Amino acid sequence: MQTIKRVYGEVTAALALGVITLVILRAITEAQPWWLAAALPWVAYALYLALLMTRVVVVQRRHPWVQLAVAVVGIVASIVAGPLAVLVAVLGLAVIIGYNYWYSVQHVSAGPVSVDEPLPLFPLTTVDGAAVDSSVFTQQPHVLMFIRGNWCPFCMAQVAQIADQYRELDRRGVAVAIISPQKPADTVELSQRFDIPVNFYIDTDGAAAAALDLVQPGGTPVIFSAGAPAGGDTVVPTVIITDASGTVLWAEQTDNHRVRPEPTTFLDVLDQHGIRAR
Repeated sequence: MQTIKRVYGEVTAALALGVITLVILRAITEAQPWWLAAALPWVAYALYLALLMTRVVVVQRRHPWVQLAVAVVGIVASIVAGPLAVLVAVLGLAVIIGYNYWYSVQHVSAGPVSVDEPLPLFPLTTVDGAAVDSSVFTQQPHVLMFIRGNWCPFCMAQVAQIADQYRELDRRGVAVAIISPQKPADTVELSQRFDIPVNFYIDTDGAAAAALDLVQPGGTPVIFSAGAPAGGDTVVPTVIITDASGTVLWAEQTDNHRVRPEPTTFLDVLDQHGIRAR
């Protein structure tokens, strides 16, 4: 099942392009324009993936209402073209549902990160190759952001958002640490891309994720697996906020990789705990 998940995006994207092409050809060669309705769910899915990969837009809503609505319209309209067209449209809806409610669902941790408790000890590696551990987060308040990697458009949108808010965090004396199990070269590239004083760390072999029960088994797509931990495991996208002593003030891991907390939430948490702008 993990193998299927690791290729789901690539396989269904290729399938969508194939189905769209065949439906258009059938509509033209057999003069059956209503067949085009059967392609609507597939078009909605392919367009969504294209927008993600190009990072033109990243939708972080829990339910894909637009895709689902287009798919339902396609199914109803394809009734005119016959049962086969309806079946094609229904399969498109199934692919959309599979992506949003199965493929993107994440492991839910019952692990050691608890609010009002000390941040557990876990190992990390700096971009310079130095071995450190989570005790480095006890000198000042921190926002710790665990991301899957540069390949994940949702993660990159999240990093960009926190980069935009860095000054507000800095005014509160809060440092930001971004942690990923991706290969070191990718983390170095990410650290150079954002010209802000954020600390970037490498979770070598997913040891930190394992210590915090944040491992997403087989969560890295096959085409991005170079340098990933064995089996393509990755981390469940998670944000942890700590105070200067390393005590956890707030923690949120996503149960669906499409859905991430808004950066304004971090400021609200800090304000609630008296960590305000200086």
